[in-house]
Amino acid sequence: MNLFHLRTETLLLYVWVLARVSGLVVSMPVLSGKAVPVRIKALIAVALAFLIEPVVLGNVSLPRLFSAWLGSLVTEFFVGVALGFSAYLVFAAVSFAGELAGVQVGFGLVDVINPLGLAEVPLLGTFQNSVAFLVFLASGTHEALIWALGRSYAIVPPGQGRFRTLFYEGYLGVFAHFMVLGITLAAPFLVGGIVLNLAMGFLSRMMPQMNLISVGFPVLVLGGLGLLILSLPFLGSVLEDSFFRMDETLGGILRLVGQHGG
Repeated sequence: MNLFHLRTETLLLYVWVLARVSGLVVSMPVLSGKAVPVRIKALIAVALAFLIEPVVLGNVSLPRLFSAWLGSLVTEFFVGVALGFSAYLVFAAVSFAGELAGVQVGFGLVDVINPLGLAEVPLLGTFQNSVAFLVFLASGTHEALIWALGRSYAIVPPGQGRFRTLFYEGYLGVFAHFMVLGITLAAPFLVGGIVLNLAMGFLSRMMPQMNLISVGFPVLVLGGLGLLILSLPFLGSVLEDSFFRMDETLGGILRLVGQHGG
C-alpha cells in the first residue's frame, strides 16, 4: 500500500512538473512556431519534465485535496508560459522593427512566410528574425531558459505561484521594454528613410522633369539595402545585449509570480 501511494504521489508530482514545462515549450521562441510538429513539442516537454522531476522530488508536498491539485495545474502551466513568452517578446520586437523599417525603405510591399511562425511578415522582418534566431542560439539563451525553468522551482514551488496585481504591472513593464527595443532596432531605417525621402523631394524640386516614381523607388530600395548592411553590427549587438539580459528578466518575472502580496 505504501509503495502504491509513493508511486501515485510521484506520478502526480511528475504531471505537476510537466504542466510548467509544457507552458514553457509552447511559448518559447522557435518551439512555439507551427513549423515544429506537436509530437516533437510533446516529446521535448516529457523529456524535460523527466529530467527536472528528481530536482523537485522531496522538496514539495502535494495538496491534500485532488481538486486543489487539478486547479494548481493551470497555474503551473501559466508560470511556464510567462517564462517562455518573455523570450518570445524579443522576436516579436524584431518583427515589429521589420514592419516599421520595411515600410519606410520600400520593403513593405513584399511579404514572405516567416519560417519561425508561418505568418506573413515583411521581407526585412524575416531576415532580421533569422539573425535574431542565430543570436538566440549563439548567446545560449535557449540554455538559459532551461536553467531558469529548473531554478523556478526554488523561487516558485509547485502550487505556490500567484498571478496578482504586482505580476501584471511588472509584465506591462516587460512589454514596454520590448516595444522600445523594436523602435530602437528600426531607428536606423526610420531616420535613413526620412533622409532619403527628403533627398528625393529636393531632387524633384530641382529637376521637375524627372520621373520621381520610376527613379525614386529603386533609389529607396538601394538605400534600404545599404542601411541593412551598415546596421547589421548594430542589430547583432542590441540583440546580444537583450538576450544576455534575459536571465535577469526571467528572475524578475519569477519573483513577481512568487510574491503572495498585492
